[in-house]
Amino acid sequence: MIKNRHFEIMLKKFDLLFQTVRHLKVRQIIYQVKYRLIKPGPLKMYGYISSNINIQPLRFMYYPPMVVSWQGKGKFSFLNIDVTFEGGVNWNFQKNGKLWNYNLQYANYLLQEAPDDKEKEQLVTELYAWLSDGRLPLEPYPVSLRSINMIRWLSLSDVNRPDLEKNVYAELNFLSQRLEYHLLGNHLLENAFALLMGGGFFSKTNWVKTGKKILKAELEEQVLADGAHFELSPMYHQIIFFRLLELIDWYSKWKDKELEFEDFLKAKAIAMRAWLKNISFQNGDIPHFNDSASGIAYATHWLMTYADELSIRESGLRLGESGYRSVMMGNYECKIDCAQLGPSYQPGHAHADALSFVLYYKGQPLFVEQGTSTYQVGDVRERERSTEAHNTVVVDKRNQSNVWGGFRVAERAIVKIVEDRENRICGKHNGYRKLGVTHKRTFNFDKNRIEIVDEVSGNDQLSKEFHLHIYPGIRTRIDSSQNVVLSNGITVTFKPGVEVVIQNYYMANGYNRYLSGKKLIVSFKNELKTTISFETSN
Repeated sequence: MIKNRHFEIMLKKFDLLFQTVRHLKVRQIIYQVKYRLIKPGPLKMYGYISSNINIQPLRFMYYPPMVVSWQGKGKFSFLNIDVTFEGGVNWNFQKNGKLWNYNLQYANYLLQEAPDDKEKEQLVTELYAWLSDGRLPLEPYPVSLRSINMIRWLSLSDVNRPDLEKNVYAELNFLSQRLEYHLLGNHLLENAFALLMGGGFFSKTNWVKTGKKILKAELEEQVLADGAHFELSPMYHQIIFFRLLELIDWYSKWKDKELEFEDFLKAKAIAMRAWLKNISFQNGDIPHFNDSASGIAYATHWLMTYADELSIRESGLRLGESGYRSVMMGNYECKIDCAQLGPSYQPGHAHADALSFVLYYKGQPLFVEQGTSTYQVGDVRERERSTEAHNTVVVDKRNQSNVWGGFRVAERAIVKIVEDRENRICGKHNGYRKLGVTHKRTFNFDKNRIEIVDEVSGNDQLSKEFHLHIYPGIRTRIDSSQNVVLSNGITVTFKPGVEVVIQNYYMANGYNRYLSGKKLIVSFKNELKTTISFETSN
């Protein structure tokens, strides 16, 4: 019996891995093996090939607004966690997780107004010493972001440090040999942005050529027809949109630019601007679909201003291929997720959230999702990616898509939009196909109410629950007629007769920070009609 149980566990693990890996591209698998076998050496291995490097400082419009991460006297603040280093910075500090350490490596403090350039020089000199002697391993993603920050700083400041220039050259030389083909997605885009900028700064035509080639291919694939970044995270869309604007900013002033490539970049930026406008709420917030959080990317309003200054104008493009939909009517705004998980070979930032929605009323959040507070593998990460953390239906206490391991997805829900009209949107998904179940959801919109009809067909015996997360601070009660009454005057009714439970939950308020709120868990049989009624006096 014990041997049989052990064999069953092994089979399940193998199936989980197979269902995950089978979606990868062959190139990803080849580079996964290659990079696991061949480890990068220290920074000093990648130094100047020639001492005759022609540096061309790049011109930028201005420094972007930065969150203060370096606060002096050894204190850094990232992801809402402060650390003060005594007796020197531990650049390989991992206690708060890999993402916190990555932020330490990015050197975003170079773009802060303070500290002064002398302090900035000291910090990056220490960082490069750790990279040069191997105390801090070289990794392509932080190398990409750090080298971009270094080039901007060296171009716009009065710093004259040839040794720092050599270090930037060395890490870009490393990057040119370690492009993240094993991951692809936003990582490869960041690699290409850095390589092209580095090629312009150091007059390295082969880096320029490689950067352009990757950007042409990847932007063509990664920017969908409606302008969305294909990983379908509004936060990562903001990040990539900024990087594209930054590229247009300096490239348009570069003496060696190609007009055809510049036009290509601007066309992609125009499309990305349209999608960001469509997915953002009127107050500038983004719905926290997939991996999205506040305080990480530049805000929508600032990005629109930057785009205006670069003559990246409005296009009138509507939401389409991304699968997201937006409805504005009366005093409310509703963002609906009828999207796929993202690219099949890179769903690392995806959640099991098909047919969920986020609703704002009078410019304020009303129904939200639990959001993203961490990338650390564990219970919190697992819960925040789960179906029950979103405003959708959970069948048999299971996830629609098999999210696991922090950034992995095995079996995936396939979503289809059945009806797409101004006041009626209908979608369905097959994420519960192993249970013989299909979930179909229809939204009907009116000025003073929203009606949501959930139909779960295929197995009458399984449990079905609609999870609905109320924004923290809004008080909730159930009246004598089993209606849910909110403190802002909104009433939510569920038919036919169902069981409604109010439960506590924690909403991510940025990384590693939470607000306590209430969620409704509504149990039903096969069909549920939810009506959200707004105050008619307004």
